[in-house]
Amino acid sequence: MRLAHTFSRAVAALGIFTVVSFAIPAAAHADDSVDQLKKTNPSAYEWAEGVQEVKQGDRLIVPTQVSPKNFEIRKDIAPSGQGAQYTPPFSVYSDATLTVDLGFSVASYGSQGLAIAPNPITLMTRSQASPLADITGNSGWGLLPMYYLVQYNDLDTGKLLERPIVRRIRVSDEGFLPRPQNVEVDEEDNGTFTVSWDPVEGAESYYLVHLNSTDDKGVTRLNPKLMAETSATSWNSDQREEGERKFDTTLNAALRDFFTEEDFKGMEKSGGFTDEQLDAMLNGKGDQIAVIAKKGVKVSKMSDLLDIEGTMGNTPIKIASNAWRELNPNDSRFQSLSDIPTQIPMVMADGHTRVLPIIVDPERSWISTGNPRTIRDPQAKLHVSYHIGHSRFTNTFIVYNFDPSTYLNDLTKMKEEQEKTQTGYIAPDLTYSKQTTTKSTAPDDKIARTFPDTPMQVLGTTALSKYLAANMMNGAADIDISQFKDDAATITQIQEAFWEAKNQNGLVPWGYPSLSEDGKILHVEYGTEDAIEQHLSPKDYTSQINSAADKAVADIIKPGMDDAAKVRAINSWMIEHTTYNYAGLDKMQELWRDPDRKKHRYTHDLFPDHDAGGIFFKGTTVCEGYANTFQLLATKSGVTSVVVTGNVTYSDGSSIGHAWNQVKINGTWKTVDVTWNDGGDSRQEAIETRYLMIDNNSPLLTKQRTWKDPAIKKIL
Repeated sequence: MRLAHTFSRAVAALGIFTVVSFAIPAAAHADDSVDQLKKTNPSAYEWAEGVQEVKQGDRLIVPTQVSPKNFEIRKDIAPSGQGAQYTPPFSVYSDATLTVDLGFSVASYGSQGLAIAPNPITLMTRSQASPLADITGNSGWGLLPMYYLVQYNDLDTGKLLERPIVRRIRVSDEGFLPRPQNVEVDEEDNGTFTVSWDPVEGAESYYLVHLNSTDDKGVTRLNPKLMAETSATSWNSDQREEGERKFDTTLNAALRDFFTEEDFKGMEKSGGFTDEQLDAMLNGKGDQIAVIAKKGVKVSKMSDLLDIEGTMGNTPIKIASNAWRELNPNDSRFQSLSDIPTQIPMVMADGHTRVLPIIVDPERSWISTGNPRTIRDPQAKLHVSYHIGHSRFTNTFIVYNFDPSTYLNDLTKMKEEQEKTQTGYIAPDLTYSKQTTTKSTAPDDKIARTFPDTPMQVLGTTALSKYLAANMMNGAADIDISQFKDDAATITQIQEAFWEAKNQNGLVPWGYPSLSEDGKILHVEYGTEDAIEQHLSPKDYTSQINSAADKAVADIIKPGMDDAAKVRAINSWMIEHTTYNYAGLDKMQELWRDPDRKKHRYTHDLFPDHDAGGIFFKGTTVCEGYANTFQLLATKSGVTSVVVTGNVTYSDGSSIGHAWNQVKINGTWKTVDVTWNDGGDSRQEAIETRYLMIDNNSPLLTKQRTWKDPAIKKIL
């Protein structure tokens, strides 16, 4: 009979070793935290003296003649296993505060007693399927520096003990590299933190591991996550991969995948979490880190676990967009310098949102002149550069009304005042509105739940983006995404999948996405019925574009053409049949000039300029339509192409959002920008071949373009 003690997110606990009794010999390594616990709460537990050291492959047998079903049931835990009538007489924890329950199994072992067996947990990385290391279970006891075994029942009678007995178990380093010692964390003045440790003899590299995560009920589990691998003996939280560009608008890039309240706050029941559940997830056991030494396939045991909860609470990652929207609906645009705030909400590495002080930077601020045909605002505006506290995080505000002759002095005075009054990290009492999700009102039989047949190949980097693209090609307005647990775990993932589906598939109409309250249904508002004179349904809109694209390809692509010739033919055909829609751009700019961000919503007549409909139905478009149409024609012609979105910065410092294409020619990715070949929004005369299959390291590109598509860039 097996007594299984399994939690919703079971993690490994104990290895297997032989012990003939629970007489634990004293050892010299009793940790200080235990001594502190004995002082603060002396009556809660009986702490067995000393620390027992065991070998990795040993097996733990607990001598008892009591049958598992005869152990008195604890009141604080549900019976183990479906239909089970008993609970195990033990728990195992990874920490001296007995907070992080490792979860494990207990089995009867004949007349000798109970055998405590491990549940495996491994250190994984997203980029490979095989585990990096067995934290517990698979290889015996595992790599934890200490285990805390709590006995709740008397082993002779089965009755509950008044004071549960806690025993400490340490696994021998025999067969392992030496454990890293003297692990320290130092907070830096620039808003990052550095972890350092002593070198380990023979080690080639080190794993830096983050431990612990808390569920929506406030229960914390051991959940090892690889933060970094390095050959050095220190690591900074803002350290990037070799060759990865460092932007001043993001900090602590290695921590961006951590769960934060910004993933769900302000989203009514989004992802199934209430604000109370989110608070429980963010206020569990403090964050811990450990270091593992490595040489080939050989590893060390974990270093002592180091609590860094306070450090991560002082480590900013990015602007908290939901909180910023609530505190300042006008976003980053202000009428005058006096309207600029003195603080801004930031997402911190511990998951919480904090309000941090702003310091303006007069020397890096600048004025951009107006040009209604190429930039969002026709009037001149002041770009006020600022940074967050003492960090290197830098961003800009836009101010419309200012004195060009005095703005430098005005900003200098503002900076002096801000530096005088700069305070530390402030935890605000933020209230989020509930306006970002919608109820799904579609009848059940109208909700798309399968991958439908499509008129052409579907492109995407994730299963969710391909699934969305296929359904949007078929005009589905309500799409069930509940089966995509990994790809749709956060609002950000869903948004990225939606826009990738639209951008990389030229038959997908432009639309507004919104999410149902339960996070299971994605609704898309297309507006095709009002976008053009034909008043087409989304599916008919796509069908007519598909037919028109087939005809264009048949007219321009001839037998024997190589990919380069096909790209030239598509580029020429598009320029001949298209006019850049400056009037539409002006209308979009008018919407965006309104400081009330809630009014920035395109009308349906603007939709076709953002998909292939503009060219095929009206003969006009903007950059997004150029890129989408090129993508459609290239795919139908057998040319490998992707759409890239990003920003273009001009010599005067102003910038504009832009879209263009990458094509694969003879195995090499090249840039094609049909918009700028046609003269649209480039501030240059139209030259049909200027941006046609040019090298990606060309000065024409490297000095001004910034990509926004991390998933796309990884495949190039």
